[in-house]
Amino acid sequence: MRKLADWESLDWAKSNAVLAVEVGASIHTVAKRRTQHGVPTDSPTWKRPDVAAINQRPERRAQSARTQPAATAAARQSPAAGRGPENVHAVDWVLVSPSGERHQVRNLYDFVRSHAALFAEADVAWKRTGGKRGTGGEWCNATAGILNIKGGRAKSWKGWTLAQ
Repeated sequence: MRKLADWESLDWAKSNAVLAVEVGASIHTVAKRRTQHGVPTDSPTWKRPDVAAINQRPERRAQSARTQPAATAAARQSPAAGRGPENVHAVDWVLVSPSGERHQVRNLYDFVRSHAALFAEADVAWKRTGGKRGTGGEWCNATAGILNIKGGRAKSWKGWTLAQ
C-alpha cells in the first residue's frame, strides 16, 4: 500500500528513484513534486525509459504470451468490440434513402448488414482489405459509398444522402 508522504520534509539530495521507493510513489510523481517544491532536478538528462525496448525483453514477451489469450477472450465477449450499435467506433448517422425515407443509424456497418434489402446485392458483398480473419478490415460498396458522403468526397451515393 502507498504511504502518504510529507513532501516538505524529504531529503531532496537523494535521487528520484530512491525517493520513489521510500515514499511509495512513481519516479514521475517524485519528479513532479521536486519541481513543485522548487528543488533542482537530480539529473537533468534523465529520460523516460523506452517502452518499446522494454516490451522486447524476454520476460515481458512471456508475460504478454500468458495474458493475451485472456484479453482476446474478453474482447470477443465485449459489446464495445463487437458488431452492433454498442461498438466503440459507432457513430450516429441520419441517412436519407433514394425513396426519401429517413433512417436513424447508430453504426453504419451494422445498418448495412441488417438492412441489406435496401441496397443492390452487389453493393452489400463484403470484402476484406487484409489482415487475419476476425481482425476487421471488412467493407462493402454501400459502406464505402456512404462514407464518401460523410467525408465530403461525394454529395450522394446511388441516391443515398445525409440529412441536414
